[in-house]
Amino acid sequence: MIQMNRQWMYNADKRSKEYVDGMHSFLEVAKANKKPKGFMCCPCSQCRNEKDHADWRTLHLHLIKNRFMPNYVVWTQHGERGVVMEDDEEEEDDDNNIPDWAAGQVFADTLMEDADEEKLPEDGPTDDLGQVLHDAHRDCENGKEKAKLQRMIEDHRKLLYLDCKQGHKKLGTTLEMLQWKAKHGVSDKAFEGMLKIVKDKLPQKNELPSTTYEAK
Repeated sequence: MIQMNRQWMYNADKRSKEYVDGMHSFLEVAKANKKPKGFMCCPCSQCRNEKDHADWRTLHLHLIKNRFMPNYVVWTQHGERGVVMEDDEEEEDDDNNIPDWAAGQVFADTLMEDADEEKLPEDGPTDDLGQVLHDAHRDCENGKEKAKLQRMIEDHRKLLYLDCKQGHKKLGTTLEMLQWKAKHGVSDKAFEGMLKIVKDKLPQKNELPSTTYEAK
């Protein structure tokens, strides 16, 4: 029996290492316990285990965007059974759903297979934001949106200014500033004034947007 402790699905910030690590653990379980035709239920707050997807990357994108559905601390739709909850109530499932990963071997095999199948180019995604953009671009069927995502991928790789020692990127810095704007209710006009002040303080030919419209 397993005592559950998955409060990271509800309490942790989506950008935190705790949430990302926990989400990746879930994805490994989901991949190791696919349905007979290779589909997986998506437990995000929008799909709520009512929609199936064949590609684990779709689940990854949904969980980054929407978080987990409430109270899904026992992954009954992804192979778990015989789990003891905190109130000592046992969650049982059909015998056909006994998880193969219980012995731990499937986890190791799956990780090794993914490492071989998903070798990324040197300029490929190196973090979760990059991975989300990469996956969305690959799956996008709209030409206009695809071009927009490609520009975002390029901005995600682009340093804020030449020889930026801290490694700050154009997209990440812009997103951080827009989040600050939204959090503090800063008007578009005031935000644009602040952008211009910061841009003037940075080295010449820096990539920071100079207008609110450009940043958005």
